[in-house]
Amino acid sequence: MATLTYSSNGVLLDRREDGPDVALFGNIQVPIITASQLQRYAAIIYAEASFPGLLREINPANPNGESWRETVGIAICMYNYVRFKSAAFAKANKVYGLNDLVNDVNFVKGINSPKFNEYFAGGGDNTKRTFANLAVLKLFSRQLDDIRPIISSIQQAAYWDGNDLFRRYRDHYRAKQGFELSDPAHGRLYQNVRVIAGAQVIASCPAQDPRVAAKRQYTFLSTMTAGGSIFFRIHPQAAAQGVTW
Repeated sequence: MATLTYSSNGVLLDRREDGPDVALFGNIQVPIITASQLQRYAAIIYAEASFPGLLREINPANPNGESWRETVGIAICMYNYVRFKSAAFAKANKVYGLNDLVNDVNFVKGINSPKFNEYFAGGGDNTKRTFANLAVLKLFSRQLDDIRPIISSIQQAAYWDGNDLFRRYRDHYRAKQGFELSDPAHGRLYQNVRVIAGAQVIASCPAQDPRVAAKRQYTFLSTMTAGGSIFFRIHPQAAAQGVTW
């Protein structure tokens, strides 16, 4: 455990090994989340967010702005997921909290990946690392003014996918469960991308799994895209059947 001090820009300024497991942001202790959980949370975002070459192809005019929107979007999705799953677990007298989230390899495949470990090792993409820190710090310290437009656009989304959905399309888990695009432009996210081989233009895809298709067309509804990620919330069809996470 250690006490971590961050600048107002999300840069880690100090690590005091003999301190309590807390994070300081602007000389204020970040509530709810411990310093060690915060670092794992940020490392997940770092592992999941797009690399510079992809960002430059998706938004050549402002790749850093695209990176920030994606980073904040992933941070919000993780926050929503733990809220929704925690509420569902509580009804069954079980617990799912932040510590479960930052160790949940079933929810986030990036945990313990090379990129995840790179976050802790230093080097790599310092801009993305700083953005990941800042997104988590702002979210948990409730400094939301400059990220409210992203919160509004994401519409309670708790899931995101990157190029794997655009490469695998109908073979992807999201397609097997059924997803609807709220805007056809979401399916053209990778239309002009060359650094990812095999990426396709995709469209709404009714459930491919017969067990799901017998109940509904769609389980997920897209809300926005940012960077190389497309974000999904639970579809109203699934919500009406009691699906909450």
